[in-house]
Amino acid sequence: MNIRGILPAALTICCLSYSGIAPLSVTAQNNIVIFGSGRDSTLPYTTRTKRPGARLNTYSFFAKLPSNKAVAEFQVIYPQAFRGIFDESVEIVNRQTKKKYAIQETIVDKEVGSTRYVFKEAIAAAPNNELELIVTGVSNPSDSGMYRIQAQALGTEANPLFKFLGQWLVDIYN
Repeated sequence: MNIRGILPAALTICCLSYSGIAPLSVTAQNNIVIFGSGRDSTLPYTTRTKRPGARLNTYSFFAKLPSNKAVAEFQVIYPQAFRGIFDESVEIVNRQTKKKYAIQETIVDKEVGSTRYVFKEAIAAAPNNELELIVTGVSNPSDSGMYRIQAQALGTEANPLFKFLGQWLVDIYN
């Protein structure tokens, strides 16, 4: 064991934690978090089948909204295998009341793999406010695996930035 390599790394980690500099969140390929907030960012979802290539499938994706700010837009970032699934046909409803939110515009960026849903009226800030994205009549990816789909919300403040809400880890397997 080479102590010369371990000691500088340990000192760097200690200095970062005591200097007030917040390290960036970094994750490894095998989902081991080296630095991070320590909170689970996995969002719940349901589906009829997880079989690869299954047709006419239905997904319900759930996302908790920030309780301290109104939401004007909702963005979904998805991998190549899910391109074409998030489009104008997606319904967005309140999870508790099942009230459908009117969407003014759907902006699909196929190159990046993101879809933005602009609401006609901003969703008011409220505690325990949850959205449900209902995606119907889609085909599952043909390859088995775990697919990461991210959710973000854009507030109504003067200079809004997208706030990361979490991610859905969609399992497709035989």
